Amino acid sequence: MKIFARYLLIAIVAVIVLTAIVFVWAMQREIDVSTPEARAKQAEAMTFGCKVRLPEVLKTAKQITALTTQQAESVCACAVNRIIDAYAVDGKIRPSGVTEEQTDAAELACINELPAQ
Repeated sequence: MKIFARYLLIAIVAVIVLTAIVFVWAMQREIDVSTPEARAKQAEAMTFGCKVRLPEVLKTAKQITALTTQQAESVCACAVNRIIDAYAVDGKIRPSGVTEEQTDAAELACINELPAQ
């Protein structure tokens, strides 16, 4: 039983280390957004992340307490396009090249551009 537990512990540690290595690699790689298809795929992934963080950004804004689903999609699409346009150098964007503050600023700017309710 001790041998099994030892191998299980080694396997768990190996999985954790490999996951960390893959995460660091994913954050450092450049994502190609030079073609319309690649840009659309990246925009879709970034829009999902925006929607997840949007309630926290709204708390920071303090001027709008809630958005409709359509408004949230509009804000996220606007923010994603701003980020890709601003930070995709030569058609490539690096996830670690855009800070959370820059993302939040793009989202807040898009929230402020919403038409009055």
